[in-house]
Amino acid sequence: MKLNILCLGESRWYRILVITYLFFIFLVVVFSASILRNIHSFTNISDSMSPAINTGSITIVKQFKSYEIGDMIAYYTDANHKEIITHRVVSIGGNVYTTKGDANQVADREIVLPRLVIGRAVLVIPYLGHLIRFTKSQFGSWLLIIFPAIVIILIELSKIYYLVKQKTRR
Repeated sequence: MKLNILCLGESRWYRILVITYLFFIFLVVVFSASILRNIHSFTNISDSMSPAINTGSITIVKQFKSYEIGDMIAYYTDANHKEIITHRVVSIGGNVYTTKGDANQVADREIVLPRLVIGRAVLVIPYLGHLIRFTKSQFGSWLLIIFPAIVIILIELSKIYYLVKQKTRR
């Protein structure tokens, strides 16, 4: 006679749970750190680029040698690399870029130096940024990462326990 937890470990739903969990962890790792060279991802936290990039969207940027008017570029606001902004290039003057958010009425006052540009937006994934930001919170990491991992580990340990117990009975 098998316990329900052991049956869960052998079911198709358990496999789906584990695969979903691993895929989710993969997404968190990929979008939390820049794993690929010259490709970075950022969670948009303002509406300045709406409707092209809404709040909570993930923006994937790739570094290029040059940028043109109309490109959406992500750049650091200063040499300290504390804040990142993604805006559209509206003019190029010699060696600097002037940018503007699509939802803003006027161009940005600050010019963007080429050394501060991280890259051009190549992909925008709506709403995923909300989930990534939630997982980075203390409650979110417990709820979406640590708790499911503990459940999976407990199921696997119970399977091992009952297999060992069956083997010792023989």
